[in-house]
Amino acid sequence: MVGIDGSQIAVSALAEAIRLARRERAAIHAVSVVERVPDIVWPGPGFDDPVAREQSMREAAQAALARAHDLFTLTNLAGETSLVDAGHSDVASVLLRESHAWGADLVVLGTHGRGGMERILLGSTAESFLRNADIPVLVVPSRYKTKTK
Repeated sequence: MVGIDGSQIAVSALAEAIRLARRERAAIHAVSVVERVPDIVWPGPGFDDPVAREQSMREAAQAALARAHDLFTLTNLAGETSLVDAGHSDVASVLLRESHAWGADLVVLGTHGRGGMERILLGSTAESFLRNADIPVLVVPSRYKTKTK
């Protein structure tokens, strides 16, 4: 299973998950979680409409999942995608629940490598997932260069 959010590091994590799935002849499940971010910690400039922001996040997640599905088809992988609303849960908890529901043998996550105030306000999904994981996790760092093989 691979967690994706449309970011460049998630694209790298997806590429690595595809590489591993092809090598192991495994199925792959791409999951994107739409979370509710309290207005107080939203990193964007100024104030915005929370409904519009949630819709924008949902559209970005759907686009990322569509790209993942296209890549599964292009690489002849058995794969599926899921869009999950986090509700009042954190993304790491939702991803862990999804990994159990799908029966994942491995979870691939990208990490943005945030630091300072941004890390304090936004936290680290990968770090939180790692603390609670009971299956193997491959963390792809933001400086990772996707292999072509």
